Amino acid sequence: LLQPLHRGCLNLGNNMGNWNILLLLSLPFCFSVLTSSESHETKESLLEKSVDNAPKRIKREWKWNQMSVSEERTDEVPYAIGKLRASTEDVNAEYVLEEEFANTLFTVNSVTGDVFVNGRLDRETKSQYNLTVVLRDKRTGKKLGEPSTFIISVLDINDNAPQFVHKVFNGSVPEMSAVGTSVTQVEAFDADDPTLSGNAKIEYEITKGYEYFSIDKNGVISTRVPNLDRENQSSYELTVVAKDSPGHPWGLHSNATSVIITLIDINDNFPIFTKPHFTFEVAENAHVKYEIGRLKVEDADEPQNRKTTYTIVKGDFRDTFAVLPKEFTNEGIIQLQKPLDFEKTPKYIFTIEAKDPTISL
Repeated sequence: LLQPLHRGCLNLGNNMGNWNILLLLSLPFCFSVLTSSESHETKESLLEKSVDNAPKRIKREWKWNQMSVSEERTDEVPYAIGKLRASTEDVNAEYVLEEEFANTLFTVNSVTGDVFVNGRLDRETKSQYNLTVVLRDKRTGKKLGEPSTFIISVLDINDNAPQFVHKVFNGSVPEMSAVGTSVTQVEAFDADDPTLSGNAKIEYEITKGYEYFSIDKNGVISTRVPNLDRENQSSYELTVVAKDSPGHPWGLHSNATSVIITLIDINDNFPIFTKPHFTFEVAENAHVKYEIGRLKVEDADEPQNRKTTYTIVKGDFRDTFAVLPKEFTNEGIIQLQKPLDFEKTPKYIFTIEAKDPTISL
């Protein structure tokens, strides 16, 4: 005679009442997490023993879905984010969370399986949590099956403004460079998720100095005008800001950064005499190679680009005098080339030209 006692148990006996066998049937349990995301499956094999103690292997299937929740939610805590479900109908079964953050940041209703968040979530601090759930007999505390792990993903919101990697950037470019000449590059980073709605996509803008320089989407700064003259202004200080989520009203602006641009001198200025006439006196008996005097010129270029040469262009005295350029001072030294005769020639008047043959215009 086969008589069911309750779900999961059968009573097997005879009509004579002289023997009874109680056969307990183990029911597999199945967990599932209810959300709208894609389902994942894993399968486990469990060993059970038959009545004659011979081991046999049965299949236990776990099913769960990944939970997700937006960071920095303003809901009053705790708030629910998903639900765990087991296939058993055992009224004594309860849900229990294990591992780090269980029963602190995350809790579960032991009866319904609802999962709750109990604190602030910041994706930039931690973007994913791995929790373990187990079904336990609340009377004995024993586990009713193997635990299963599920994932809670924290979804990004645009809550981080771009940050520049330096407070001040530096660059240089030759003066008089053509429009579009690259000068330097600024760089900013954004801690938000780069794959979501452009939250970490950055665009740059020059708010001071844009009349002279431009900036592209990669932060490369280039010349906007062709006539940047170092002799008029040797350096420029730009102000640059970065903004994320281009084209969206919720984009966040960074703090401003400074960019110092120095113009590199080129040899583009002619030497000019400091006065229109120079007068020198020399003794009749001065020796050859004697220094009679020095001609001075002004050159707006930097010293390394001052390469003045001097030439006597008027007056038949090239055999009597020479004008030699003086390195570093850029002066012209008038040097005697042969003996003088006062009675024959008491005065010399001649014209000297100063020029720089290396000028590039």
